[in-house]
Amino acid sequence: MKNKVLVKIYGRDYLLATEESQGYSDRLADMLNEKLRKAMTGKSELSRLDGAMLVALEALDEAYKNRQSIDNIRGQIKDYVEAADKAKAEAENVKKDCAQKLAKAEKQVSELEARCKKLEEEGRIAVQNASKIAAGTNLYMDKSNKQTEQIRELSTKLTTIEAEKATMNAAMKRVENEKAVLDGAMRKLENENKSLNEAIDKYEKGSAVFMDKADKLESENNKLRENMKQFERENAFLKEKINQLEAEKAPAVKQPSRVTLAGLTQNNSGKGNK
Repeated sequence: MKNKVLVKIYGRDYLLATEESQGYSDRLADMLNEKLRKAMTGKSELSRLDGAMLVALEALDEAYKNRQSIDNIRGQIKDYVEAADKAKAEAENVKKDCAQKLAKAEKQVSELEARCKKLEEEGRIAVQNASKIAAGTNLYMDKSNKQTEQIRELSTKLTTIEAEKATMNAAMKRVENEKAVLDGAMRKLENENKSLNEAIDKYEKGSAVFMDKADKLESENNKLRENMKQFERENAFLKEKINQLEAEKAPAVKQPSRVTLAGLTQNNSGKGNK
């Protein structure tokens, strides 16, 4: 339900129908009066309508610039959100790749450990067989020689196994180092994502404040437009009165004095103030 409030603008009373309170309307009227006084100070050639036009133009300029600032902030927020989404996707990809590499390395280690155990068991059995062959008789010399050759081959295999085991241990250390590096990268990406989320929250709050200011400025602009329409109606009324006065004076006076719109406006304003 709209309220009827009475405000005084530049010495003249106006009855407004608005949803706002009397106090809020009075504050708007005071702001408008202050702007009108600044616009009219030292410019006696300006009419009240001219002053209102200057104030309205200034308010529209301020509202337009605020709207541009809000649009720029929205664009920045959109860029931050896109950057955060991109960083999050990259972090997920890195995490997935690390998991795959770790699983592959663990599988390779398990296979190598099983292979080493098998070769060690074969070597142990071969050593046992070689010992039995060495303690045998000359009847088994040929067989002993063959077993000795097998022992040499197994020894070579054992040496190879040891070398492969050392290589695998080095590979495991490299995998552990890579995992540590990837864990550090993951923590860094999580911190950056947290910073981006905080920045997004901050800009969203700032955007809400600017939107509220923009809505208030738009409401003020609408009221200024209504005041301008009222000024135009008053001006038309004064012009009609001037024409009537000139028509009434024409037959009686030979050289009628010139009546200016500014003079009548000042007279009417003076009467209204009384």
